[in-house]
Amino acid sequence: ASVSLVDFFVDAIQLLSKDDPQSKTENSPAINVNNSVGAGTRTVAALFALAPPVIISYAFPDVFLTALEEAGLLGGVSLYGILPALCLLSLRSADNSSETMAMPGRLEGGKVTLFALLTISSGLVLPEIAHVVRVVADKVQ
Repeated sequence: ASVSLVDFFVDAIQLLSKDDPQSKTENSPAINVNNSVGAGTRTVAALFALAPPVIISYAFPDVFLTALEEAGLLGGVSLYGILPALCLLSLRSADNSSETMAMPGRLEGGKVTLFALLTISSGLVLPEIAHVVRVVADKVQ
């Protein structure tokens, strides 16, 4: 079973219609036993999920490329470069006994390599953060 935004909206529509006193009849079950969803409910849920991005992309054509560019660099480098290096440095400083223990998949080079990874990742992210701050400051003025 997939979990998506459409499924979230289907669940919300079903919950709201279950609480609606006008939608209840004596013959309708309180709980959908076979988890089947009508085509109309799924279509409305798909509209709720897809209409806002489509409307925003038509109103502001460049906003998604800008968002992908910012999220790709800032999110990717932060998630795969800065955070792992900080976590490993913290773990290694808290547990000094693991320095001598051989671990499979352990990054060679010790703290020097982790500091190098942290420095390179920060060097990629900091200019982008400065650029975003400048753009926001220019728009505020």
